Amino acid sequence: MSRWILLALALSLVSCASYFKRKDCESINWFEHGKKVALSGKWLNADAMVTECRKVDAEIQESQLDLGFKNGMQIYCSNTNAYNVGKSGDFFSRDLCEGPQINVLLNEHKKGVAAYCHKTYGFTAGTSGKKYQNICPKDMEPAFLKEYRRGRKKYVETLISTKESEVRELDNRMRTMKSDLNFQKGRLTGLRGELNSLETQKAFVANNNPAQLGYIENRISQLNSDISSLNYDISGKENEIKKLENNRNSKLSEITGFKEELPSLDE
Repeated sequence: MSRWILLALALSLVSCASYFKRKDCESINWFEHGKKVALSGKWLNADAMVTECRKVDAEIQESQLDLGFKNGMQIYCSNTNAYNVGKSGDFFSRDLCEGPQINVLLNEHKKGVAAYCHKTYGFTAGTSGKKYQNICPKDMEPAFLKEYRRGRKKYVETLISTKESEVRELDNRMRTMKSDLNFQKGRLTGLRGELNSLETQKAFVANNNPAQLGYIENRISQLNSDISSLNYDISGKENEIKKLENNRNSKLSEITGFKEELPSLDE
């Protein structure tokens, strides 16, 4: 029996998740999304959002998606954009733009790459935070990488310092919240102790001092209400602390990764 209950619960959770995913999908501006996909140099069938929304049978405005994609593709396959893609240090998706103009576009992209890979731009490229895509021509790469690594090192060191500061702030917040949590748990223990004592006294008072019974019952009712409210607050605070701990661990992991990268930037 329990196996069937677990199966039903699992199906219910999947159904609920699909429902909310459909709602998210149906709120998307599909024209703008299609345009965004094309401008990123991808086909629609390679886009994760489109794939996920189709998987949950969401009502996608396919005509708007297609129009947006074609609009974005027209912009992507322009001389100016081809140059800008290269100037950003990115590869050009030539398969989106096959046609008589492709050689012109590739030549514009090559000019953009040359501008990106010039040694005078290397430091700026490094401090931007964007990872180098191994795109520079071999004759330009050594001089570019020397400046790029210098800029990247500055970026990484700044990021490490910022994230370490954020970790300290999270530690302080968690310290305060844990102190409050311990106080609440102590108060909960006291209330439960009082409740147990009154429950024990109730039968005796009913037989020996009925006039006090109403007071005890009212107090028991109030204690149950206070305990329920306090349990709710404690649960919420524990969840919040857990979120802060996960955030802290994520930042520590990022810091470790950046520190491991630093030696390679001295080469």
